[in-house]
Amino acid sequence: MTMKLKTTLDTESDFYYAVQVTRIILRIIGLWPIPRFASNANRIAIRLQNVVCYFLFAFILVPGLLLIFLKERDVKRRIRLVGPLLNCSVGCIKYSLFLYYGKQIQSCLEQAQQDWQKTTNSSDRKIMLSKAKTGRKFAIFSAAFIYVGGLSFRTILPLSKGRILTSMNTTIRVLSCPSYFVKFDEQESPAYEIVFILQFFAGFLTYSMTCSVAGLVAFFIMHVCGQLSILIGKLQHLNDMTQPEDQAVATLLADVVEHQIRVKNFLAQVEEVMRFMWLVEILGSIVMLCLTGYYIITEWQSSNSTATLTYSVMLTSFTISIFIYCYVGQLLTDQSIELGLTTSTISWYRLPHKRARTLILIIAVSNIPANISAGKIIEMSLSTFSNIIKTSVAYFNMLRKFVT
Repeated sequence: MTMKLKTTLDTESDFYYAVQVTRIILRIIGLWPIPRFASNANRIAIRLQNVVCYFLFAFILVPGLLLIFLKERDVKRRIRLVGPLLNCSVGCIKYSLFLYYGKQIQSCLEQAQQDWQKTTNSSDRKIMLSKAKTGRKFAIFSAAFIYVGGLSFRTILPLSKGRILTSMNTTIRVLSCPSYFVKFDEQESPAYEIVFILQFFAGFLTYSMTCSVAGLVAFFIMHVCGQLSILIGKLQHLNDMTQPEDQAVATLLADVVEHQIRVKNFLAQVEEVMRFMWLVEILGSIVMLCLTGYYIITEWQSSNSTATLTYSVMLTSFTISIFIYCYVGQLLTDQSIELGLTTSTISWYRLPHKRARTLILIIAVSNIPANISAGKIIEMSLSTFSNIIKTSVAYFNMLRKFVT
């Protein structure tokens, strides 16, 4: 009883270790699934978090759109305003999708937790931990670049410009997201300080959404890769049997089929829940890569080294975010191909005649490579990453040609 309790505690800690980084970020912005046993006070507090987050999104989008359509007439200035608004819009859409699919995401997390609880074999547990560490590293790496680049844009960039004297002989203080507030002047104190702080928190929320979705992608896909590795180990056990007995082979094959069905169902459920978030993230990142490249060129021409460095870090963070999506998708495909090769090289002729025929369907299913796609439109792989970079560069060249 004590040993069983210890094993359960170990699997619980391993699961929370795997999802820890994403869980912390999602809890901060009120998106971590509400436990079924949560109190009413806890549920109300989380809903208040959601309301505050939507207010922060609106605080960027509404004044920014008013500035573009009511006051700003210069094309270059409008393009500079589009970047922060687009990034905020993408974050708001992902936030809404996360809330809409909250129960399904919770179901996926619970199923992953059940897989950890069912992993009692020490070698299988090591495989799962190895894949979990890889997913965790992706989440940390992504969060580091996104937060450093994004929050530098919200703080260092506007503060480094100080006070600017305009052609109308008025002094203004720069905001990270220029805005137009109808009822008050944001340049007056303490309005400027309040707007500056609220824009900082809105930026933190936007970048947290990017980090959390990337972290969930890494966690879910690496979890599937771990399950596929365990499945490969079970199939290899067939070859290791010196004298395959009918009952032992039947039991192992039944376990393999059950495991394979569970993995495929889990992957299908994850893709169904996350596909639109991935699509919004990929399309938004393509445009942001183009715009950020344009901002770097313009700041370089203005000899603004601080802004150039900040935008360069942001460009790197967007690139890394897309790369993580595509790389984990490639890892999944490679792992499924390895599974197909394993099933095709099983010594089926050593198995009992009736049991050997069971392998036909297992081999047929295993030889279909698994993959994930964004909205069932963009397949996530390293070749897709290459195409995204080429597309972003092409759009950047078009933007530079028509605007400069």
